[in-house]
Amino acid sequence: MANYVLEILDGDRAGEVLTVTDRVVRIGRKPGNDLVLADEKTSGVHAEIVPEGDRHVLRDLGSTNGTFLDGKRITELVLTPGDVVTIGRLRVKFRRDDEAAAAVDAGELAVRRLDAGRVQRRGGSAGLIALAGLLAVGIGGWFWWQGRAGVADGEAGPRQALAPLQVAGNRLAPDIAGCESETGWQLRGAGLGFQTGGRAHSGKGGFIAQRGDATDGADFALVQLQEPIAVFAGRTLTLAAHARCEDGGQVALRALAFAANEQVPFRFRTGTEFAAGSGWRRLETTIGIPVGCDRLQLELVALLPSASAAVHVDDVAVIDGGGEAPMEAKLPETNQTALATGAAFAVRSVDAESPAILLGILPDEVPKEMAALHQAELGALSDVGGKLTCTPFERGFQLVVTGAAAVQLVFPADAAGGLLVDGGDGFRAAAAESEFPARAVLLGDRLLRAMVQLEQPATCRGQLGAGRYRLRVPTARLQLVLGFRAERQQADELVRQARRAQQEGRPGEALAKLQQQLQTVPMDSEALAQALALRGELQTAQADRLRALQQDLDEALFFDTRGGFERVVLGVDALVESFGSANLDAEAGAACKRLREAAGKRLAELDRAEREQQRTRLVDLANAFTAADQGGLGQLVQQYIDRHLAAGAPAGTNPPSDGK
Repeated sequence: MANYVLEILDGDRAGEVLTVTDRVVRIGRKPGNDLVLADEKTSGVHAEIVPEGDRHVLRDLGSTNGTFLDGKRITELVLTPGDVVTIGRLRVKFRRDDEAAAAVDAGELAVRRLDAGRVQRRGGSAGLIALAGLLAVGIGGWFWWQGRAGVADGEAGPRQALAPLQVAGNRLAPDIAGCESETGWQLRGAGLGFQTGGRAHSGKGGFIAQRGDATDGADFALVQLQEPIAVFAGRTLTLAAHARCEDGGQVALRALAFAANEQVPFRFRTGTEFAAGSGWRRLETTIGIPVGCDRLQLELVALLPSASAAVHVDDVAVIDGGGEAPMEAKLPETNQTALATGAAFAVRSVDAESPAILLGILPDEVPKEMAALHQAELGALSDVGGKLTCTPFERGFQLVVTGAAAVQLVFPADAAGGLLVDGGDGFRAAAAESEFPARAVLLGDRLLRAMVQLEQPATCRGQLGAGRYRLRVPTARLQLVLGFRAERQQADELVRQARRAQQEGRPGEALAKLQQQLQTVPMDSEALAQALALRGELQTAQADRLRALQQDLDEALFFDTRGGFERVVLGVDALVESFGSANLDAEAGAACKRLREAAGKRLAELDRAEREQQRTRLVDLANAFTAADQGGLGQLVQQYIDRHLAAGAPAGTNPPSDGK
């Protein structure tokens, strides 16, 4: 099929062209269109060009200001090369691509049919159609004859080499796109790498990746461009390549969008699912360039599970346009922005020093043949056919991944600090590198605060490494919550109540309010910091009282005074009652127990000594009465001794103070 382009004739972008492929081309003011015209008279989605067989039909999509050809408003038109259409206030020309018209597209021959109505209107003749038909038959016969000289690649017998395939609008130079040499390519991008000399789809050769007798354990190879392509955010690109696999080899074509500024951490990698096949097949993927990205890297990845496996690559193209526009969704409450393209996703913060909240989402479970690739930090959700749907809601984003049963959420490493996990009974601190049951996980701090909320409690895992924190969740449906306005209000109120209780001398009530805040609404970092600071004040006061009681015990032991020990026992009981036993940590609880036991033990010893002294005096008195022939009195004293001061009686049985 002939190759056509749309050329902008007016405005700041005059001279820019968009290749018209065999896909629908949308034209309008909104960024999601294939051809974006920044003109206020152009509707959001103004018109479209639809391929119908060998024709291209322009249709107005109900635009406000209309679509015009030669000053006449049209609703539908079969385009002919040279047509200049006015859309809004800008003119766009439909024409053949000059470079493509001179090139021969190997393996494809078609005759463009002319619309009869348009031929008559422009004064054409039936003779022109007949001439085109004869020319097509002649060229087709020549190609058929050439095909008889050899057979298709992969069959027995010699093969007549075709001219290198040229694609209209290809942003790769012909010597790079043809894969005839290493020019422009980094063949050993990762793993085993590629090399020249592979089978050719067109031209004389291509690239090949093969495992052979490699002993380093690598079972994948990656080839990429030496220099990434400069791109504009909001535009869409289509990447294509031809590949064939042998003996279990698999291949995927991928696009990596990123920023030339290394301080911007986002990298959006998406592409085709890995596929195998013995014959040449065309791989294609589209990518919309997210905001903040200005570079595009093309990657071809081969999986080589056996020594005989091989992957051949040839004829690569990068063309402007495609069907996938990038997503940019901003939360009104926080101004944080989600960026998505295909199977790649990230969340940008409003903190210039720490621009990323979430760096990406990857599959957590991949087939064995992809394990080394993903361990090398080169994986993508698209590798397993994963697709991500992001739906904004008031406080965050609902994420649904199809094609993956479990996912990794990739955060900056700092997000793991102060990790809080709610397993169903309130938030608790958890070790970053651990496994924990969770229905919600809080990460990050202040402007980078985020909560991952699961539909049902599940066992999650955390892993730190390479400047990243990976939260592995065994589900593909979750919410990423970034706005915490309601929780902030609840937390602020609990902190106010706690401070009031502290000021009124009720530290236990204050600590209980703070514990409630920490377990139920710790989402807002500012409120959490206030709660932790106030809890620190109360715990300091608690520790001061424990130190004072320890000093009282030391003095009581030195002077061995009953009053000192009683003061310690009463002080410990008052502290526990004031703060509440539930608000004593393990160390404070142990200190209270130790102080009370030590003071109580000495009090018991003093009681026993005092009782023995009293018993001895009363025994002597009873004996004195008996010796003085006052047996009745001696008997009364002895009865008192037996009742109240029996040997070995427990402490606390001293006689009444009135002496009866």
